[in-house]
Amino acid sequence: MNVIMKYSFFSIALFFLLLVSLNGVAQVNKQAKIVLKNGIKIKGGIVQSFDDSKLKVTLGDSNVFLIRFDHIKKISFQGYGEVSDNFGEKLNNPPSLKIESFYHEIKGGLLFGEDNVGVSLQTINGYQFSKYLGTGLGIGINKYGNYLTMPVYATIKGYLSDKKVSPFYFGDVGYGFAWKTNKNEDQFELNNVTGGLYWQIGLGYQINFYNSSMVFSLGYINQDSKADYIYYRPWDIDDVEISERRILRRFAFSVGFLF
Repeated sequence: MNVIMKYSFFSIALFFLLLVSLNGVAQVNKQAKIVLKNGIKIKGGIVQSFDDSKLKVTLGDSNVFLIRFDHIKKISFQGYGEVSDNFGEKLNNPPSLKIESFYHEIKGGLLFGEDNVGVSLQTINGYQFSKYLGTGLGIGINKYGNYLTMPVYATIKGYLSDKKVSPFYFGDVGYGFAWKTNKNEDQFELNNVTGGLYWQIGLGYQINFYNSSMVFSLGYINQDSKADYIYYRPWDIDDVEISERRILRRFAFSVGFLF
């Protein structure tokens, strides 16, 4: 009987010792060194991944912190084995889109549709309310042959997915101010140019990094304008003064950066 009791006591003690040892190993396995993008280094125990955007870390017995994954540059683990949660994947693919935040975008590109290829430069300041809807105000400079326009417009933008590479759609509408850059065009002398309604629709894709994004887009531009010019007729003494409405239609390819 004494032998059985001793054997039972020994088994129970061994069982508790094993639990304590396993718990100690588990605690060691979860010890990590976290390096933030601002250079700060944190050593502590990883409690859990709070959600897809935050990491819960404990320092000592009572201090607990939530650290955003997009603020983390590197995690290195200490001890034996590996932590079960796939933190490396979350670091490589942090939440990519800036949702519920302001953004600034600057882009330049080319305008196609006539013999002369035009150029474009745009800048936009906006707010992204959700993945599917963002609004902003933009201003730019577009060169169409002997026209130069400055569109001032409102824009909407939405994304089709929230990934490292995110396709998007956009639309602009506003007014394009216009003026001439070269008053002579063969037998035509351009006297005055006025602008009009400006709009653009298009698609693109955005490559997201931690603090910025690279943006590629293809759009279709429509710019209303009015041109006053003189038509010289060498065979006639009198020249002809003409005023006409011109609609400038172009395909626009642009590359830019979003911050």
